[in-house]
Parts: sequence; structure tokens; C-alpha cells
Amino acid sequence: MLILALNFLLGILVFSLKNTLTLSTLEITLFFILIGLVFATFKPYRTLSKNLIVFIMGFIWMGVFSANTLHSNISEEFFNKPIKVIGKIHALPDQSGQKIRFSFQALEPFQAKLKLSWYGKTPDILNNDDTWQLLVTIKHNNSYQNQGGFDYEQWLFYKQFDATGYVRRSEINQLISKSSRTSVDSIRQNIRHKLANQLAELPFLGVINALVIGDRSLISREHWDLFKATNTTHLSVISGLHIGLISGFLFILSSFIWRQCSRCSLKIPANIVGAYFGLSSALIYALIAGFSIPTQRALIMASVVFLSLILRRYHNTWQLYGIALILVLLSNPLSVFSAGFWLSFYVVAVIIYGVSQHKNRHWFIRLLYIQLLISLATLPLIAWFFHSGSILSPIANLIAIPIFSFISTPFSLIGTLFLTIDAQFLSHYSFAIANQSLVYLSSLLQYLTELNFNLWHYTQQSSLDLVVLILIALLALLPGALKLRKIALLLIAIIWVHPNEQVRHGDVKITVLDVGQGLAQVVRTKNHTLLFDTGAKYPSGFNMGDAVIIPYLHSQHINFLDLIIISHGDNDHIGGLDSILKNIKHHKILSSVPEKISKSSALCQSKPSWEWDGVSFQMLNIKQNFNGNNASCVLKISTQKRAIILTGDIERKAEQHLINIWGVQLKSDILISPHHGSKTSSSDQFLTAVNPQQVIISSGYKNRFNHPAKVVTTRYKDHNIQILNTNCTGQIDILITDNIHLSNYRKSQQRYYQRHCSELINK
Repeated sequence: MLILALNFLLGILVFSLKNTLTLSTLEITLFFILIGLVFATFKPYRTLSKNLIVFIMGFIWMGVFSANTLHSNISEEFFNKPIKVIGKIHALPDQSGQKIRFSFQALEPFQAKLKLSWYGKTPDILNNDDTWQLLVTIKHNNSYQNQGGFDYEQWLFYKQFDATGYVRRSEINQLISKSSRTSVDSIRQNIRHKLANQLAELPFLGVINALVIGDRSLISREHWDLFKATNTTHLSVISGLHIGLISGFLFILSSFIWRQCSRCSLKIPANIVGAYFGLSSALIYALIAGFSIPTQRALIMASVVFLSLILRRYHNTWQLYGIALILVLLSNPLSVFSAGFWLSFYVVAVIIYGVSQHKNRHWFIRLLYIQLLISLATLPLIAWFFHSGSILSPIANLIAIPIFSFISTPFSLIGTLFLTIDAQFLSHYSFAIANQSLVYLSSLLQYLTELNFNLWHYTQQSSLDLVVLILIALLALLPGALKLRKIALLLIAIIWVHPNEQVRHGDVKITVLDVGQGLAQVVRTKNHTLLFDTGAKYPSGFNMGDAVIIPYLHSQHINFLDLIIISHGDNDHIGGLDSILKNIKHHKILSSVPEKISKSSALCQSKPSWEWDGVSFQMLNIKQNFNGNNASCVLKISTQKRAIILTGDIERKAEQHLINIWGVQLKSDILISPHHGSKTSSSDQFLTAVNPQQVIISSGYKNRFNHPAKVVTTRYKDHNIQILNTNCTGQIDILITDNIHLSNYRKSQQRYYQRHCSELINK
């Protein structure tokens, strides 16, 4: 059964790596070859043919499920303009600051699942299953596409959203009818409201709320960062571990109580009674958690075990594991896009292996062994999915798991139970114990994070890297008699000293990051790194420093910036700076607006030119008294044979100024489009003076400014300039040697569920 389950998973995985939903000629040919192999091997090699059939079934099931998920009932006429929709609030809304995010099941004028945000003044409460009429603007699923960054498009596909959007201010927005039934989410919302009122003074209100109902929205950024830095985030929300502990505890308790009645045990075995209680508790806890996909997985896995006891079908542990895997994938094959899916099944496999070891040792020693085994074995997956990890995570988890399992989670649930029956004193006392346990734990975790060697970052290269990392973990954890651990140490050493992509002396690499409607560029020579602009920051606190730039720098093992240049003071260029300054060490800052920067900085003109590793840097916008966009710092980067100009948001006036000062010296091979392709920039005279082969535009998908302007793109084409736009290409890498090498991230990493660009310019 396990082998069949793994082949079913493999078929799903193969389809998930496709870049188009349809089958190519090569894929169709391979498909028929597999069908032929099935017929050819059915009699002489029945086991092989069965596995091939299961593989094909997995491939087909993923294709059918994906096609159904991507099929949208939303006509193009409804996108990117105000429309009136009627539908129901779906699931628990997430409120943070002046914004509410919620899932909305639209019923009119189309049927679709929307991910909506409501900014500013909103109703006091949005209740699950309430019917609303809303004026919204929706757009196709989209995300920033950068190395090391979070793939929001994949997450939206995994959650099966048809579109995203926001609620506009309008008198149209009104509640049509309240829910006439008491749903699970209504109960969860009521619990959250009571917890928020009861625990307002407790610092770990958000974590307690997450442990009770699986809602992360109240967890503070400080606590979330702390758990993330110590690889303990899986403990701060309802997970398979919590469901397994609760159901397992009730299984043991109910079985023990039932055994005290000899007559009862003769009629119904105690383990069967315990299985009923364990299964019921797992179902109830999963429902309280909103029946989210992670809890569905945990429930399926628990159900397989308990039902085998109830039905008295005593299977091998690995058979039960295989059955659970197949059931999870049948219920939702998109689970393969979730890190939680891989971690949960991987951890269970490690536990099954660990339990079989050291059976004659004391239970405490075995518990310590299994915990350390889990911490070490999961490092490859943590490195792959999160691009970073904590060296001390085994210690952090060794302490955190018992605290969460036996103090924080149980007392949070007990406190909630007392709260629902209005036993205020007992509920307050229970919550106080849960909170205090988290206070003590956070102090220890904070200490671990302050150790300089604790955090490490990993550059994701290819799937082969993941295989090697898992192989290292398996070799290290195999019984010592196999004498293979030296090989694991050798592989670790190879990966550890494996060099990152190096820029040679005299060459330069410019990475134009996809930051939506904004600008952020990383410039690297052999031994130096420069950051030019930092993207935007939004009222919610979301900023491009945290979301895009820092993850990219970490993915490249860049922990120090020799120079930061902020072209000018517009939010879409300076917004992410504070986050950068808090998290990345730097040497110097240059800007046209030093007064807007919290740390000491100088005017761009104070450093007119310099050289790094055989590459020349020239600040062009000097000897002028411009304000606003035209004051933008303009930087020319030159190698022996090639050049590129970084322009900020300069407009025609500044462009003419540059022509007057530099003339033919402006000539460059690549131009970063001034002001994101605005019609106020990129004059004919400036394009003639620069005479670039390529122009790179950094603009947001379907942005409200309509950048790049059609008149400008037409002008580029008239000058025979190749156009690349981050809203279509994602991150753009420009390696300048004797020649110019361009690559775009969205094309190289394209998957069938992502937005496709039919043209280079896609507004």
C-alpha cells in the first residue's frame, strides 16, 4: 500500500511541475508509452503494472482537479473596474489594523470564490454566512515573482480562489441578511470575540486564540518572528501535533476508564471505546479549527488509525501510513503545494522509524531521541521551503513541544471551556497559566535568536539539491552499523563550501526585483553590493523590504550592503528602507532626500564617481536644483565594453539636463525606464542620447497609473528598443560581461497555475 501511495503522489508531483495545463506532443507520446508499458507488463510483472497504473491515475487526478480549480465563471468584463456583487462571507474574517481580509463566495453576477480586503472604516463585525451586497474591484490572481520570495499565486491556487480584490467605499455596501443557522465558523467567531475581550491584557492573546480556533490573525508580528526564527511556528497554531495529542490523550484516558469495568470490557474492548473517543475528539478539534486543510490532513491520518481499531483491521503501521497518504491526496491533490503537507507526512514517517529504535531504553530517553530525530530530519525540508533555519531549533523544539503540548494548549482549551459556561474565575486562571508558560518560553527563544550563529540561510537551486539534503539527513540517521554517516558528513561539507554564483572581476550583475508599482535593484560586483531603491510600504505595514528585498538578499547569502542609494523620497522608492536598515548591515546611504532617512545619509552628489572590482560607477544627476521626481539620483554603471543607467523617476526636465551635461557620454546598452514608463518621461531626445538596446520597466500589474503609458512603449518600439517589464517577467537578472545576458524569473519558473503573459508589455 505504501509503494502504491508513493506512486500516486509521484504522478501528482509530475503534473504539478508542468508549465501549462495542456499536454504537449512529447507529454502525450510519453503518456501512451506508459499505457503501452502497462499492457506489456500486466501479466509477467503485475506489481510493476499496478504501480504504473497508480502513477497515471495520480497524474490524471491532478490534471482534472487543477483544471476544475482554474476554471472560472468570471467573465473578463468584470475585472479591473467597480462591480456590484452579492454573496456570502465564507470562513472566519481576518482583521488587522484598519483592514479586514475575508473570503467571499460571490453568487451574483457570477459564482466565484474571492479573496477580498476592506480598508478603512468597516462594519463592526463581518459574520460567517452573512449575505452582503458589495461594490468591489477584482483582478486576476497575481504575485511578486522573485527568488526567495513567497509565491502568493501558488497559495491562491492552493486555496482555490478565483480572483482577488478590495471593497470600495460606497452606499451600495450593505448587509442583506444575517445567517439563519449556527455554523461552525459562527461559533469560532463567537469564541474569538470572547477571547479578545477576556484576554485583552495578556501578551500572548494571539497565540492562545490560534491554539483554540486555529486563527492566526491576532498573533503579533513580534511573536510570529520569534517562532519563525526558532522553527517553532508549527506549534503556535492548531496542527497535526495538537490534534494527535488531544485525540491520543482521550483515547488513553477513555480506554483506561473503560477497563475499570470488567463487564464493559468483555462486551466492548477498551481500545475500541477509546478509538471512538479519540476519533470524536479529533473531529471536534478539527471543526473548531475551521476544518482547514492542515487539520483535514491530521483528521484523515487520525481517522485511519482509529477506524482500523474500530473495525478490528490491524494493519502494519506503514500500510496505515500509505492509506492516509492516498486519502489525503484524493481529497485534495493540491496539498502538494503546502509545506505543511510535506512536513506532516515526513515527520510521521520519522516518528514511525524512531519508535522502532531503542525499544529497550527508558521512555524518557526514547522521547528525547525521537524529538532530536525529528528536529534533525526536518532541516532539509525547512531549508527548502523557508530558505532559512535555526541551528538551535532542536533545542528550541525540545523545550517548546512539551510546553505547548502539556501546558499552553491544554490550559487554553480548558480556559475556553470554562469561558463558554461563564466560569470566569476558572477560565481566567487557566488562561493565565497558558499565557505564563508562553512568557517563559518566549524568553528562552529570544535568547536563542540573539546568538549570532543561530540563523542560517539557504539558496534554493534545484530539486536535486532537495534530494541531496534529504539523503544527507537519512544517511546521518540510519543505524550506525551501516557505516554511512561519513558519507553524510562529506555531502554536508560539499554543500557547505559549495560556492554561490560569483560575479567575475570587471563584470557586474544587476537584479531588477519585482516589487509591483515601485523600484528596487540590487547591483553586485565581485566583492561589493549596492541596493538602489527599496520599493513601497503600505498603511497595513506590508512593505517590499520584508516581502521581497530581504528574502532575495538572504537567498543570495548577502548580509551586508556596501552602499544604499535612495533615488528620491516617493514611497514606492523609499518605503522598504526602514525594514532594510533593521535587518541588513550597511556601510553608507546616499539620497536626494537625506532628511527623510532615519539614519545618517549624504546627498548623491557627494559621491560623484567610484570604482568597484573593475566596474565604474558615475552619478549623473549633479549640478542641479530640482525637486521631487526630477531630483532623483541617476547612476551609470560601466564595464569595459557595456553600460547601464539607473534613472529613478526623472522626467523630461531632468532628462534634458542630463543631455546638456553629458551628451554622448549617456550612451548605454540598457536603460532602466524613467518613472516606470510614465508619459512624462522617456523623451525622444533622451532615448536618442542613451540609444539603449533594451529598456527595463518596473511597474505593477494592472496598476492604477496605467504605467507604462502606451505612447512611451510606442516610442521605445520606434527606437528599436527591446522592452522587458517586471509586471510580466517578474525578477529580471542582467549579467554584464563582454556581452549582456538577460533572464526573467517568471519565465524560468513558470507553472500552469500562474498568470501567463502573452506579450512583453502587460499592463
